Amino acid sequence: MVRTPRPITGPGIEVGMNIYVSLADEIAVLRIEGRLWEEGDTVELDRMIDDTLARGCTRFVADLTGVPIMNSSGLGSLIAAMKKIRSRDGEMVLTGVNDRLDHLFRITRLYTVFKTYDDVDAAVENMLA
Repeated sequence: MVRTPRPITGPGIEVGMNIYVSLADEIAVLRIEGRLWEEGDTVELDRMIDDTLARGCTRFVADLTGVPIMNSSGLGSLIAAMKKIRSRDGEMVLTGVNDRLDHLFRITRLYTVFKTYDDVDAAVENMLA
């Protein structure tokens, strides 16, 4: 069952992105739109991961289709999220990695850390297998 996505933003925090969360068969799908660039942006991702883990969900798909650009703050946020999720015996995979992000993941060798899939359906299907 997929629930309707809802935007997550913090009051008084100006962010360059929105995060929409939905559940697909007990897997949290985080659809991220905008840049992962500044501290305010990454704080929201961290908060969403914490809230979802607190609800007992430990499997995540981070859909980066709507993320045009990311810097070291964004990379650090994804790595921190992965560590936090793995500490709960969970898993996080990525989808929708564009050419710019693909280049960034290759030069930083983060493809050795993150599993990536072409789309959310493929990621969810693989996680359920």
